[in-house]
Amino acid sequence: MTRHLLTFATALGRLRLGWTAEGICLLRFTDTLDREEAREAPAWVLEAVRRLMAHLSGSPQDLTRIPLDLSALTPFQLRVAEVLRATRPGQSLAYGEVALLAGRPGAARAVGQAVKANPVLILVPCHRVVGAKDEGGWSAFGSPEVKARLIELEAPRGQ
Repeated sequence: MTRHLLTFATALGRLRLGWTAEGICLLRFTDTLDREEAREAPAWVLEAVRRLMAHLSGSPQDLTRIPLDLSALTPFQLRVAEVLRATRPGQSLAYGEVALLAGRPGAARAVGQAVKANPVLILVPCHRVVGAKDEGGWSAFGSPEVKARLIELEAPRGQ
């Protein structure tokens, strides 16, 4: 599996995007440029970048149609990703709710680990998972403010 990389700037920070022939396999916030970046990206990758940039600038986009390559995930991580991709923009779930929907009631900590390992932030919307008493994990986003902004971007308009 050959992976290609590119880095691009968004309203919320610089993102590193990786892809294979199957789909996007990496989307993470980064502070660095990658020396091994692709010189040319296929049209579908450029369209994904365009949608992500628009979405993060406040113009809601349907990101569910962007192809993903989640083949590196464990079966449980994949199930958690499926649950998260089935959530609606603006919806939030507690770790325990995700565990229940993933078929593993009581596995909230395992869900936390699966969310932490999510290789494709935003496209597998782990920002929608919140703690029972607080907003939950944010380290993959660089700051709690970025996670809060992602949630805010998905809030129904007029609120």
